[in-house]
Amino acid sequence: LGIITMKSTSTALLLLLLSFAELATAQTTSDDDDMIDEIIVSAARTGTPASAIAGTVSIIEEETIERQAAISDDLYSVLSITVPGFAPSIQKLTGRSETLRGRNPLYLIDGVPQHNALRDGSRDGHSFDLDFIQRIEVINGSNAIQGVGATGGVVNTITVTPEPGSGWNTRVRGRVMSSDDFDGDSLGYKASFLASHGGDTVDISFGAALHERGLFIDDNGDPVGMYPTQGDIMDSTSLNLFGKAAWRYSENGSLTLLINDFELERNGDFLPVAGDRAAGIPTGTIEGDPSPVVGDPARNDNRLVSLTLTQDDVFGGQLEAQVYDQSFEGLFEGGTFGGFFRLTVDGDPFLDQSAVVSDKFGVKTTYNRRIANLSFTGGVDFFQDDSAQVLARSGREWVPETRFQSTAPFVQLGYDVSDALTITAGIRAEFATLEVDDYVTIAAANSTPVSGGEPDFDETLPNVGVILRATDNVTIYAAYSEGFTMPDVGRVLRGINIPGQDVDNLFNVEPVVTDNVELGVEFREGPFSARIAAFQSDSDNGARLVLNTAGIFEVQRQKTEIDGFELVADYAFASGHVIGANYSNSDGQFDSDGDGSIDTDLDGVNIGPNRLNLYAEGPFGNSVNWRLMLSNLEDRDFGGLAAPVDRNFDGFWLANAYANWDTQLGMFSLGVENLFNEGYFTYFAQTETGARADTFFRGNGRTMTFGWERRF
Repeated sequence: LGIITMKSTSTALLLLLLSFAELATAQTTSDDDDMIDEIIVSAARTGTPASAIAGTVSIIEEETIERQAAISDDLYSVLSITVPGFAPSIQKLTGRSETLRGRNPLYLIDGVPQHNALRDGSRDGHSFDLDFIQRIEVINGSNAIQGVGATGGVVNTITVTPEPGSGWNTRVRGRVMSSDDFDGDSLGYKASFLASHGGDTVDISFGAALHERGLFIDDNGDPVGMYPTQGDIMDSTSLNLFGKAAWRYSENGSLTLLINDFELERNGDFLPVAGDRAAGIPTGTIEGDPSPVVGDPARNDNRLVSLTLTQDDVFGGQLEAQVYDQSFEGLFEGGTFGGFFRLTVDGDPFLDQSAVVSDKFGVKTTYNRRIANLSFTGGVDFFQDDSAQVLARSGREWVPETRFQSTAPFVQLGYDVSDALTITAGIRAEFATLEVDDYVTIAAANSTPVSGGEPDFDETLPNVGVILRATDNVTIYAAYSEGFTMPDVGRVLRGINIPGQDVDNLFNVEPVVTDNVELGVEFREGPFSARIAAFQSDSDNGARLVLNTAGIFEVQRQKTEIDGFELVADYAFASGHVIGANYSNSDGQFDSDGDGSIDTDLDGVNIGPNRLNLYAEGPFGNSVNWRLMLSNLEDRDFGGLAAPVDRNFDGFWLANAYANWDTQLGMFSLGVENLFNEGYFTYFAQTETGARADTFFRGNGRTMTFGWERRF
């Protein structure tokens, strides 16, 4: 993996870990450690606990999700503070630049993929409400466990499920959000309802969540700038309707139905105002009707239905089969772009805006069986995605309707050589087809006719791992795995401006295959646990987002290499208090001139900053619990042959706090984001390579969330 050099912050953290370890050696092993080992990670599809996976796995439980959401109710914010290697959230409707280990993760809801591989609008994380999530499983690093899209890892969100036989339980939750000066435009609220019943043979859960967001306010008391075109979660309303039912039709079998309907739309009461980077003036927001400038407000519509069959005792093993259907529409705000929205090359530009539409259908089958020391997992997945990007006002297709089909058989084996040594190995074969009819690009691409085609992609994706339980307290693992994704085909197809092209011969639509090598050590002694993992992720034909002169992101296929390391540690005191830390360090380069050698650092859109997160939590008396978090985003300079000018990152520290008070009337809570009202420009704003005046975003100032929750 090469030589890794720790900076001053990571050195301090290492000393902290060593101090923790010295404290831990005097403790005895607790039963909680065994309970952690027994968490079955459904994202791995092997029916094995987290401790049996050769790789870095993070489990975010419901209590942590609730506390983080009470500070910033945004999936990306929860992940960035709890998962090492996850880039900081920009708290916009887009997830652009919010990478995991410098690559995009695959988001799942109960195993159903949310990624729009053919025309990636970067909105995967805004497809459900956090109030209906019971657990989040994160597997770091490129892998093909769940199929296409997991070049950075897998983020599987598990929806709430009642305990069988628990009877009726109801939860009502309300929140009010505001800047610390209680500016009326910053006021927002959220109300959610969840009812569940765990029965003898049938378990059901259903609920609704309504979330009204106001403006975000910076440290100076000014509204944070809105993100034009891509969309924003400020000044928005979201509604999530959720339902889940499980029927245990026998002692060994069950059927589970999930229905989730999520819609988020900006209210359209405010306009973005361009800033001035040279003068240090941030992008702003003013009250006004945006429709004459950007068209209809940005919107996300996501509807999901899945049916899962689980049957035990099938030839001595367990069979799981899932069928799902998902429809997604993401509307982007528009504008009168001189280089784009016109009917002819020489015509006058006019207001238009685009929408990504995607319909997905899939079947996933998994069979698990264990015979003595050998575990076997096998199955076949089928996936179909029909996607297009339409110009919503003029009715034209910017990206033609495109169909992606994949059939993928896989097998995974695990063999316990002894109590101390486990070897895993597997292979997944992807047989994929891309179908595109003849089409004509829009005037911005010279109204170029393009011949359609049906290119085939066959990829064989192996993985191998070793887990060595060196002592009762130390586990060492090493793994190699390959991931697979499509390179945002839509951006490639819509940008063809040279006549005579056909889809069958387009190099830029070939898949991206990433190789991931990882080495890790885990230590657990009584109340102390720690993990360090080093990784390297390479792609000979990667896909890098680049902002062109018209302000539109394009795909460039270039060799990329990313390496880094991650540290995690926590210590639980007998009093119930816990302190912990995680640190991530990564470096990435790409080949800018195509000579086969990497020569330039990846920019901020394609890799996150090095980051240290510290936290402490615990009880105060019998009814109060608190949590304090500190986060440091380190400075990062970008260099090399094609590095952007003046796009280096000046880091900053942020603090968040949370407390709840349990009473007979319910649980009251207070979450505070940016506790000390630190002034800063976001990582995305500082490193965005296009130097746009309308993306120079100031960070959120001190923001408070008052909450109430009652269960009965």
